[in-house]
Amino acid sequence: MSASEWLSRRERVLAALKHEEADRVPIDLGAMASTGIHAVAYAALKRHLGLKAGVVRVYDTGQVLAEPEREVLELFHVDVLDVTRSLEPCGPDGRRWKPWVLPD
Repeated sequence: MSASEWLSRRERVLAALKHEEADRVPIDLGAMASTGIHAVAYAALKRHLGLKAGVVRVYDTGQVLAEPEREVLELFHVDVLDVTRSLEPCGPDGRRWKPWVLPD
């Protein structure tokens, strides 16, 4: 994703926040708890799309919300990113993430 695409996405979100018309409604997937996706549903979505399974990172253990990966965010042209995720207890380097097996 180029810098100019991110800028236009930023402008789209800012326009929506100002109640101004944009080229389309901004898309959000997992930038906040209310737009999150359950980890089991996220794993199923990745399988359905034929994406590499990999590890599903759960950032909200209460709701079991997945942290969407960049590949998925780009595929759905997501405009909103959670910039506070690096402030989570596990930290941006992920040293405190713990493995866990999701049910199918």
